[in-house]
Amino acid sequence: MFHSSLAPHLGLDLKAGEIEMTQGIGGGVPIYLHEIALYLPGGPVKIKAGFRDNLPVAGLLGMNGFFEFFKVTFDPDLRACEIQRIHRA
Repeated sequence: MFHSSLAPHLGLDLKAGEIEMTQGIGGGVPIYLHEIALYLPGGPVKIKAGFRDNLPVAGLLGMNGFFEFFKVTFDPDLRACEIQRIHRA
């Protein structure tokens, strides 16, 4: 999920996306879904990304669309992480 302010920079008409309601602590929030490509190590991955207002960070990675394609290992001693592509059939 990404902040809605990023949509125009990706050439997307935010409100032209498929609308989905999400539930959070503050109640229901509309998100706009768009097909995009994430360019990451190992090549691009096509995902359906949600865009919404009032997201407290620039983006959130989820099980669908990111972690299903990548293994992420955090090393607190080095203060680094390793991203490894998982190729699925």
